[in-house]
Amino acid sequence: MKNKLLGTVLLLSVSLFDVAIGESTVYDSTSFRPAPFVCPVEQSQNLTLYLEFQPRAEKVRLSIPRGYFDPRLTLRDNRTRRGQVLRIHGETFEPWPPELLPVSKSGPYVGLLLTEYNPLEQVAESLANLSLGYSISDTPDYRVADAIFDLETLVSDKQPYRDYDVYKMDLFIVRNDLGLITDVITCKKPESVPSPSCQQYMESPLVDFSFYYSRKLLEHWQILSRNAQAFVSCITTTPS
Repeated sequence: MKNKLLGTVLLLSVSLFDVAIGESTVYDSTSFRPAPFVCPVEQSQNLTLYLEFQPRAEKVRLSIPRGYFDPRLTLRDNRTRRGQVLRIHGETFEPWPPELLPVSKSGPYVGLLLTEYNPLEQVAESLANLSLGYSISDTPDYRVADAIFDLETLVSDKQPYRDYDVYKMDLFIVRNDLGLITDVITCKKPESVPSPSCQQYMESPLVDFSFYYSRKLLEHWQILSRNAQAFVSCITTTPS
């Protein structure tokens, strides 16, 4: 089911983040106090809708308290869509308070997009092409190099065809013991914008997803990754 155009989803994700984070004081990450995510026991107030990535494909049921959605959300009668954005507090993974949305830069705001991507190997290669200045038709051979915070990156000795610095983006990857990519992270370079952000791509058994947060939280990527995976597993099921 991995055939959505990556570029379209990337543009959607970035634009949503730019709108969501608003203008406010930059978050001080030294106050970050994460807690393990625990699935809510009380589900009577849950809102249920369905994700369908291709026509007549198996749907994924999303059941979650209304507070995770944009307060302005209106649902069609069939409540079926191809993707969904959720607003999350990065420490507790509880809903981000609507009244704090204008000042989300001053807190650990996480925006999560449930959708469909290409396989992560392809996502990493496409984003490496973009961040390093290679064309889609002239993709080089990449090798893995150490980066920061126990992350790796992709590098190549081939000369890019354009000045890659124009994109001002860093790329990081995470691999498991088998060498397979499990996470792909892109971040705006610290000097590129006043409040640089990161976007992290992951997969789960039922749905792909990405989530975005302040670059100041990048050092906590492992905690965010574990909690995001648990969160998505908790709220998604296949219809019985």
